[in-house]
Amino acid sequence: MHPTFFFVNMKETNKWLALIIVLVAPLLSVIDVYIVNMALPEIKQQYLTSDSNTELVISSYLLGYCVFLVTGGRAGDFFGRKKIFIIGMLSFTITSALCGYADTIFQLILFRFFQGVAAAFMIPQTLTIIQVTFREAKERNLAFGFFGITLGIASILGQFLGGYFVAHHYIEESWRLIFLINVPFGLVTVVLSFFFLQETSLHRGGKFDMLGVLLLTIALGSLIYGLTLIPEQGFSILVLLLLFLSGILLFIFWKNQKRKTQQQSSPLMNTNLFKIKSFNLVLLVALFFFGAHNSYLLICAVQFQNTLHLDPYVASQYFTFNGIGFLMSSFIALKLLHKYGIKLLIIGCFLMIISLVLQAFTLGDPANVDYIPWFLLLYGLGQGTLLPSILNYALKKIPTDYAALAGGVYSTVQQFSSAFGISIIGSVFFYSLKQGLDGYTIAMSMAIVYLVFVALFLYRLSKLNTTNPS
Repeated sequence: MHPTFFFVNMKETNKWLALIIVLVAPLLSVIDVYIVNMALPEIKQQYLTSDSNTELVISSYLLGYCVFLVTGGRAGDFFGRKKIFIIGMLSFTITSALCGYADTIFQLILFRFFQGVAAAFMIPQTLTIIQVTFREAKERNLAFGFFGITLGIASILGQFLGGYFVAHHYIEESWRLIFLINVPFGLVTVVLSFFFLQETSLHRGGKFDMLGVLLLTIALGSLIYGLTLIPEQGFSILVLLLLFLSGILLFIFWKNQKRKTQQQSSPLMNTNLFKIKSFNLVLLVALFFFGAHNSYLLICAVQFQNTLHLDPYVASQYFTFNGIGFLMSSFIALKLLHKYGIKLLIIGCFLMIISLVLQAFTLGDPANVDYIPWFLLLYGLGQGTLLPSILNYALKKIPTDYAALAGGVYSTVQQFSSAFGISIIGSVFFYSLKQGLDGYTIAMSMAIVYLVFVALFLYRLSKLNTTNPS
């Protein structure tokens, strides 16, 4: 065998090995969004705390995650994506251990926030490393498809593992394993990253935009924190002040970044990115899709246990049918996407809508529990057709220089929509239950409306690609 062949083949192998390594970041970070859902009753009982504090265990993670994604992306540009990825993964591992050993609910909330911040520094590096490693369009589409599949698997796996660890008492307070399970995987990923990831080129010239970081952090922090307070406080004076402050600061941030972009003075967010119409449309798709999907999973976790009287572990097992449908359709969709394009995504969206309609009319009655696997399978089939390809379309026309920023913005919208969807749809759900109404049907109806908007934006995107396919 010629030596040249060996080294070329080794390089190809390392490229796919690098993909496996960096996909651990979205796997762990997304699992930790959902794994808490099934464990919330146990956490509440452990700390003898209020519903609002247990909800903060979820929202504090989303707060740290969402607020620092753009900053995390730009940090990779300036200081090296491999370096920031390793620092982020190591920090995520340490904060996961701290969450697992938290003595009080307030410690857990604080550590969850920093766990979210660590995740925010990992994810943009994953997207950029994929973008710069896979130059050929077909390979890049496949790599981003695997990223999307990882997100879907992680959401289902999170729901299942949450119920599993609560039900199986490997340690005295078994719910702590939902955080401690991250530690071995994180440590192995740090070691593999050190040896097998290649450092990407750094941003040369200009200074890191600390004013932009400060403005965006306070603006998004106020916005997400305000949204997380809505389920408990409604639109109180504090919530309205936080939302108003975020609006003012986001306006100032946008003006500041637009001026720095025009002056080419290394802005945190290059506003030229938003001149790409297809990217803007995909952000709207992500906003409504993840808002519906994340609130749906939380509401199902509550409905299955409280109304249908299912054991947490049994309830979590039902979500494996969602996962089966997702895996089946996602791999088929990756092969058919080049032939059918966005039409395939619209079909997936309608499959999800049909599933939610069926659930809304039947799953308020414990007698209909046997239908759950079929409904979740149908939902998973639609989800798997749609989810893996959203990111593909988001970054399809993005220049490599904008890859980290685009990945950070996309992920920010994804996490913001999670918090926003849970705050709006979740608030209506819990409020309706308190009023003696059919909160599940009402919340499902709202999720259906969200998905109708997803279908409309996908249709608009298909028209845009037809008129401007370049």
